[in-house]
Amino acid sequence: MIIASWNVNGIRSRAAHLSRWLQVHRPDVLCLQEIRAHPEQIPAPIKEMPGYTSRWHGAFGGYSGVSIHVRNNRLAELQFTIPYFDEETRVLQADIGSLSVVNVYVPLGHKNFLQKLEFFDALIGYIDALQYEGRKVVLCGDLNVAHTDADVHPDLLHEGALCLRPDERERLDAIIRLGLTDLFRKHHPRATGAYSWWPYVGQARNRNVGWRIDYIFATADLAAASRGCRIAREESSSDHSPVVAEIAY
Repeated sequence: MIIASWNVNGIRSRAAHLSRWLQVHRPDVLCLQEIRAHPEQIPAPIKEMPGYTSRWHGAFGGYSGVSIHVRNNRLAELQFTIPYFDEETRVLQADIGSLSVVNVYVPLGHKNFLQKLEFFDALIGYIDALQYEGRKVVLCGDLNVAHTDADVHPDLLHEGALCLRPDERERLDAIIRLGLTDLFRKHHPRATGAYSWWPYVGQARNRNVGWRIDYIFATADLAAASRGCRIAREESSSDHSPVVAEIAY
């Protein structure tokens, strides 16, 4: 199973790029963040996305929004759910048989930092409950936290900066304590300069001055069956690049 997660920073601006990317890569599960559109505003043919069953979760106003797309050959007992703690169309779940894929776009926290921490705490409790139910879990998305200093270019490493604060990083530690594995770090434990987001200013992407804030986490059994995880830097139409993992499932 190929699982991809991508913050597209506006699906209406990225529709053509996404269509081309899908034709080449054809992931089994695609999770998008920051679609910034209500389902009625999704352009064709991306809205129907041939070969996939889709659920768009966005609002009018061009803010936030997530979606999940599952290839039609993976539809065993497929069900989409909006978890109870969702706000601002930031969380969507797909249950595919015994597998739960939870796609999240965590608040940045610049307007309400406490909201960000409360969102994380609810997410952590929710993932814990899914595991208690015996479900296999993949948690993916834009978590708006660089877990360690190795996930930040030195030029952007400022003590106390948003997305780098200890209480934010502790939430990622808590996810790992639940038994989930950061698949990129599993396969690239000592990688440096591996970023998934770059500022638009100062030729940051060309200079590779960025942060790794996009993740695919998986419960232990899935992590043990993972064959690789990479950041698809060649796709540069958004300020984020896709993260792609392969799991023998």
